[in-house]
Amino acid sequence: MQHKKFIGIFTAFVTAACCAVPTAFAVEEVEIVPSSATEISSLSIFDEYRDWSQMDPRWSDTSMGGTTIRRSGCLLTSLAIFAVHSGSIDNTALANMGITDIEQFNPGVLANAYTNANGFSYDGAIMSWGTISTIIPNVTFGADKYFQNTEKTAVAAELRALMAEGWHIIARVNNGSYHWAYIESVGADDSITMCDPAVDTHDLYEAYPNGLQGEYWMLKGTNPPSASTGSAGETEASFSMEIGTMPDRTMFQYGESLDLSGGTVVLSGFDSEKGKWTETVDMADSDIITVDSSAYNSEVPGDYEIFVNADNGSEQASVSFTVSVCRSLGEHYVNSDVPVNVYSEQGTGSVQYTLKNGNVIHIAACVGNYGLIASTDIKGWVDMNQLEKTADHLHDKGDINDDGQIDKYDMSLLNTYLQQKEELPNGVSSLTAVQLYSADLNGDGVVDLKDVREYLMIV
Repeated sequence: MQHKKFIGIFTAFVTAACCAVPTAFAVEEVEIVPSSATEISSLSIFDEYRDWSQMDPRWSDTSMGGTTIRRSGCLLTSLAIFAVHSGSIDNTALANMGITDIEQFNPGVLANAYTNANGFSYDGAIMSWGTISTIIPNVTFGADKYFQNTEKTAVAAELRALMAEGWHIIARVNNGSYHWAYIESVGADDSITMCDPAVDTHDLYEAYPNGLQGEYWMLKGTNPPSASTGSAGETEASFSMEIGTMPDRTMFQYGESLDLSGGTVVLSGFDSEKGKWTETVDMADSDIITVDSSAYNSEVPGDYEIFVNADNGSEQASVSFTVSVCRSLGEHYVNSDVPVNVYSEQGTGSVQYTLKNGNVIHIAACVGNYGLIASTDIKGWVDMNQLEKTADHLHDKGDINDDGQIDKYDMSLLNTYLQQKEELPNGVSSLTAVQLYSADLNGDGVVDLKDVREYLMIV
């Protein structure tokens, strides 16, 4: 077994985005003298990412808080390997990291993105699990957990179950220290193939006879992992495909047609004459690529799986990714007995305001399940799963609650509106637009005390 260089043991000091108490782990650094120097490669990242080393001179000195990738970047490097392997880096992620092409991506680029997001502690620890999703939106962090058993067969069974559910695993591998590696696949003989930032072999048990040490991260990306490679020593498929870059857009407004512009896939295979080959092709404009988007319905908000299929005449390959149709814009009301927070960012950040049941707001834009409230007093994002679209049919004048009568209940709604009008911020109301139209009994275009007097005359 050749070591890639110096094993930088990652300091696993991690806190959840909304957790007040951090979990601290011991720090240990182990120096292993390299058997050979790491050469600077000019290969495509799809040819080399499985062998990325934290000691690679292209990024080993990149800062991580008060340390570097060389000393503490095994988890960071494993995250970079996972991001490429799962095909999760789209144009949004590229922009977030300040690059324009996936070939520019590497552990150093990811470390700089974490630094820009204030994602490291002084000792190089990743401070929040959610930061990876902020940088690469197609990545979802699941949990930081422990295997139920560290025995080889039991671990293999747990890994297979996790991978079958679509989870990618980054696990702690060495006794007594906090060194991490990306788990690529599990063999039928319970062997484990890994991508380790510190050693040359991909055989976990060759490098670490004691196997995995319990702790692991669960993550999901654009593509699921491979749950099994079959029997030990089985060769890779001669024709395969993975996402190169995601389409420019994966979020679409209600009623908008699907557009896959900017999407690419990377085809690879083995030719007996030419050897291993790779080719990047346009997802929507290639003779051997077909796209199955039959499930997509622009008039039903939700997530839709798009399948990309390749056929080279003798072999086939397929990958898939998810696009979303946003919920409709415009006026909505809170349909939840639980207070609904308006956040500075989509589902995270500081709380800008807390909405209550019945509050009426206007959604100016949406991304996935989050809608943007933008007024002179509030600007932030709210979970639209807790909202309902307001009715758009007009009520009869005076019949605010649309029950067919003008009575004390309508007057009560009007009084509540006038009282809360002075208390609620701009952009939040207790009445909808059609209810306000109904409440304007005197028809002067303003709902005020004059309308109360009109009600008193009727009620």
